[in-house]
Amino acid sequence: EMLNMGFIQDVERILSQAPAERQTAFFSATMEPSIRALAAKFLRSPVTVTVEQPKAAPTRINQTAYMVPRGWTKARALQPILELEDPESALIFVRTRRAAADLTRQLQAAGHSVDEYHGDLSQSQRERLLLRFRQRQVRWVVATDIAARGLHVEDLTHVINYDLPDSVESYVHRIGRTGRAGKEGTAISLIQPLDRRKLKDIERHVRQTLTMGTIPTRAQIEARQLEKLQSQVREALAGERMASFLPIVSQLSEEYDLRTIAAAALQMAYDQTRPSWMRTDQGVTEDAPTNYDEPRSYSTKPVKRSGSAKPTPRTPASPKQ
Repeated sequence: EMLNMGFIQDVERILSQAPAERQTAFFSATMEPSIRALAAKFLRSPVTVTVEQPKAAPTRINQTAYMVPRGWTKARALQPILELEDPESALIFVRTRRAAADLTRQLQAAGHSVDEYHGDLSQSQRERLLLRFRQRQVRWVVATDIAARGLHVEDLTHVINYDLPDSVESYVHRIGRTGRAGKEGTAISLIQPLDRRKLKDIERHVRQTLTMGTIPTRAQIEARQLEKLQSQVREALAGERMASFLPIVSQLSEEYDLRTIAAAALQMAYDQTRPSWMRTDQGVTEDAPTNYDEPRSYSTKPVKRSGSAKPTPRTPASPKQ
């Protein structure tokens, strides 16, 4: 990880100043050529100890893949999924720092509690964000693989592969952050037509077929939000803070019946918590989208042409007036 983040010169400088008689141990999740070269340069007759990687993902993790509909961005496809799932805590993996910043900005604009975690952050910034994430002050974190290697959070409910990783081992490592200590977890992957082969490799490696999900519709999301609102009302009824609102109810009851007053209050509460993107046609549909791209096939056979191969002469364009 240190080499990937550009610290190879610092590592070489430290080792060059170390005592000649010493015991040195290198630890790495992967053995890249640069790491092997560094070991060959500074170690004498090293012994390699390899820890076997898990062959399959834990069965307590529910794995679902969503095909991004044609003409949609991944961000647009992710919004309704997040609204329906409503993760208590989630790690969202992207490929680049720019993608982390862009997606975080879009999710924050939609009103979500989310922050970014990548290599451009200082160590102190990472530590502060990690503390906020563990204390649930931030619900979701958008992260790159390299930055998130040491990021572990207890009771993480969701892992989302906004971008699929380059290797199946990385996929298993990513989703293994949820579903720990006997608890269930959820792993969601956004895929596009070019990811089909990579998805098959993942399924073969984890020895199970991922469930293919359908982008949630507006009706499904609204039903989920109304269910959540009903639960919140039940909690409020069991509390004591509503006493200050009873005089208002008494005044309104002189003009309206109590059912109408309650329905109006619920509508106001629902409208205030409803995501801004759901008030337009962006990011959600009335029905499940069906316009998915299918892989294209290309012919490698030579195209036969009949007749002369001479180009057709062009007619000179008339001068502009």
